[in-house]
Amino acid sequence: MFLFTLGAIEVSILSEGKVLPKSTPWVLTLRFSLSSSSDPVSHVEIYLGDSATFSSYTTDGAFNYATVSTTPNSIVLSSFTFPAGGDASLSLRDLVFSSSEGLKTIQVKLGNSTDTVEVSVPVVVIREDTTVPLKFFHNLLAERPVLLNEVVRVRGVVSAVFGNKAYIQDTFRDTVAGLVLYGEVGAYPGEMLVAEGKFSPYRGLEEISYPTILRREFVGVPEATVVDGLNRARERYSGVLVRIDSVRFDTTLITVPVGENVPITDRYGNTGVLYLDRYGEVESFAPPDTIFDLVGVVDEDSSSAGIVYRIVPRRPSDIIFYNSVMVDGMAPHFALKGDSSSWKIALRSFNPVAKFKVCAPDWGISPEEMSAILLGSRAPDSTFTLADTVCSLFWNPLFSEDTLRITLGPKEVDSVVLLLYSSLDTLTTFKRSVFSPRLYFTTPISEVQRYGDDYSSVMVGQSVVVGGVILADAFAFSSTNTSTYIYDGTAGVNLYSSNFLGLKEGMIVVALGTVAEYNGLTEVIFSSVKVLGQDTTPKPLKLKRGEALGEDLEGSLVRLDTVMATSPPSYAGIGKSFTVSNGTAPITVYVYPNTGIDLSQIRPGTYLSVVGIVGQYDNTPPYTSGYQLIPRKSADLMAVPDEGYTSEELRVAIAKNVFVAGEETARIEVSGPPGTYSLRIYDGTGRLVRTIVEGGSAGIYEWDGTNDAGRRMPPGIYALVVVVNTADGSQKAVKPIVIVAK
Repeated sequence: MFLFTLGAIEVSILSEGKVLPKSTPWVLTLRFSLSSSSDPVSHVEIYLGDSATFSSYTTDGAFNYATVSTTPNSIVLSSFTFPAGGDASLSLRDLVFSSSEGLKTIQVKLGNSTDTVEVSVPVVVIREDTTVPLKFFHNLLAERPVLLNEVVRVRGVVSAVFGNKAYIQDTFRDTVAGLVLYGEVGAYPGEMLVAEGKFSPYRGLEEISYPTILRREFVGVPEATVVDGLNRARERYSGVLVRIDSVRFDTTLITVPVGENVPITDRYGNTGVLYLDRYGEVESFAPPDTIFDLVGVVDEDSSSAGIVYRIVPRRPSDIIFYNSVMVDGMAPHFALKGDSSSWKIALRSFNPVAKFKVCAPDWGISPEEMSAILLGSRAPDSTFTLADTVCSLFWNPLFSEDTLRITLGPKEVDSVVLLLYSSLDTLTTFKRSVFSPRLYFTTPISEVQRYGDDYSSVMVGQSVVVGGVILADAFAFSSTNTSTYIYDGTAGVNLYSSNFLGLKEGMIVVALGTVAEYNGLTEVIFSSVKVLGQDTTPKPLKLKRGEALGEDLEGSLVRLDTVMATSPPSYAGIGKSFTVSNGTAPITVYVYPNTGIDLSQIRPGTYLSVVGIVGQYDNTPPYTSGYQLIPRKSADLMAVPDEGYTSEELRVAIAKNVFVAGEETARIEVSGPPGTYSLRIYDGTGRLVRTIVEGGSAGIYEWDGTNDAGRRMPPGIYALVVVVNTADGSQKAVKPIVIVAK
């Protein structure tokens, strides 16, 4: 909506169709509304410019009574009366822009014999792949975004991800621009995404909320764009990964906290803001008194007075200091309590390091219980203890890049911070590195899952720190609270919080919380969680034929191959459940609605491959039942086709597949290629109950509902499996369903 006033004329113009495809005929509708206090309007002129043409038009309201004259790129309406408080519209049909994509303007003049209003109505001509260049979401000279509330399609490369916010950027005519995709998009840095959704900025930040991802491929994380000064890192670069050299903190600043705007100054005296996102990898730290280079995405926040542009670093290496050692990465991300643990820490310095020291403060152990070595150079010259701090000292390692391997003896602590010191020559004093690696020690999840006589955890009520890889997007199970699962190599467990956090599959996290039980399901109700990195999801454990779900599998990712559905999906709580037969073991599959899994084709007799997390819902002790297999996404639940079967090769018809066992019979007609046939009946658990024929031929058979011993089978669902071994050695099979009812 565009509102214009000139003299006594007050008009609003609503453009319908502000996103126009290049070289494709389109319809653009302009709706005009005069305020009740406006003077009447008697003429309207519209000019499209030399690059646009239209073939016809339609009008309504007062425009229906106008005298109209047109050219291929203009239209003039005159000799009519458009009264105050009135509405009218004009639609230009077969509108085509022949020039390149970009922001275009349509000139509109309207008025009367006294006054004339002249305005520019913006439209965006999009790429031929129907995506909008990201630069056109940033109105540098307008208060209202052109594409506000429009459903648009965009493409861009992910430069950073913080929780539910994925920052993407693209380059259009040598201009880089950015945007945020907000929601559960499952994005990773370096992915090129094509997304569609509604453009709705939030607190000044250009966002597309809850988009649909249409395509993705990995192309690599974009390089940071060098911006000369904090005063330039504003709207033009909003959403873009940038680098600003030579900045410093305020000298009065004591600490750089997470989740707060922290003032910084560049070499020109321009001020700006650094912001540590709680979903990022940078923890709170003490600011140095030296200059540094800063890499991060440009974010906006208008929750306070005015718009604040801020730089958000992704990891410690995005804050670059020149006179101290920096940490580039670390593996593993955590270690289990009670074990001796070894880490590798990647170090980097812009100048060769003449002396280096690593210390573990408050460790309280002897030097023999800490081992440190620089893998690219050598072992330390000495290791010593001073006031419960163990240190290893290296003289003249002369490295610019190296890997520190440090091994610590077993200790029952939650974490240890390593202090790194370096100097560029052997005479000056050590300078402490700004970022100190934190080594986490976690309680093995197998200990959290250890159960007592009632099958609940023996650690209920205890505070624990657990670490591991997230097995499923939290959104798959709830959009209002956090409920997902974490696996550390020993076992898996549910992570729960009443607040929703966008934890995603593959995230490596450590969480502090309290062990609890909810209807038999062991949980860690966490008060804090820290994302340490990203990893691949562990491979699911394959269940053997006949193996059931149980307490020892709770929280783990498992797989069932070629199991038969024995009941149709039915509502259970907020989701749906159905039963499959894993040989002799019936297993309940529970599907949450947010997973997007299609259950419409699942019916008794459908053969499936299922991957899921083992959960439990049992509200009475002892908690030994109610185990469920919980798929996480569409790929976790796949139908298994009947291999080698086509309707032309083998046909089975059942004349009466609902009948009373012992009183009626099911008539089975089999036709197909020459060969030897077998017809077998299986119950809902997958157990063979009746062989109708073995080594027979195609023809007509009957089943009276009894087993091989002649006993009448109970009411239920049974599967008829027909197999033919043909003369050429191939095997065909089809699996229709027989339903036995009273």
